[in-house]
Amino acid sequence: MSIEKVCEKYQLNADEKRILIYMNKNRASLKNMSIRKLAKKTYSSPSFIIKTCKKMNLSGYSELVFLITDTPVFPSNLEMDFQIKKYTKPFLKLMNKHKNSMIMILGSGFSQNLANYMNEYLNMNGLRCTANSHLELLRENGNVLIIAISNSGETKRLAELCGQAHNNGCDVLAFVGDKSSTIAKHATLTISTETFNPSSFDSHYPQLFFGTTLIYFELLMSNFLLNK
Repeated sequence: MSIEKVCEKYQLNADEKRILIYMNKNRASLKNMSIRKLAKKTYSSPSFIIKTCKKMNLSGYSELVFLITDTPVFPSNLEMDFQIKKYTKPFLKLMNKHKNSMIMILGSGFSQNLANYMNEYLNMNGLRCTANSHLELLRENGNVLIIAISNSGETKRLAELCGQAHNNGCDVLAFVGDKSSTIAKHATLTISTETFNPSSFDSHYPQLFFGTTLIYFELLMSNFLLNK
């Protein structure tokens, strides 16, 4: 749980925030902690805690405990997921390198929808980003990160732009469905869902690439922002 975001959303004061911080740090024992014990630990009172719950539109103390203890801790889940775990360190290294760079996200067709989402997500979290292709950003030694999204990894125009970026020394982060694709070969880091095959072009074949890519992006960015 992001205590900062919760406090901002409900306009909690410093004393109310202190209670949430204590509860979040003591998640493991929280379900067995009475409201009176929490009040004692946080130098507050049961009535003040109830008031805080009401301010957050909760029914009472039990719902607040449930909210904090049952909120998933994504970094822990991340470490348990082998597919994500193998990408975590190189992803963090690349994003930390470019946290002050311009980020250009490239997609085509359905992938453009993912590009637009990632663009909004990154901008909202303080990174400079565009989902439009600006060729001037691909110039040699440009301080830019290219993010390419392609199920096949063979989208012609994207492959050309990624090849140009690679030749000019720009970093490329590729989300693809095939790790052996052309775009993947041009990438500094390839995150592959391994979901692409010739049947992907069939009209009723399940397109798992887009949902899986979004999940990978959300989990990896959650880890990056927590360690930013």
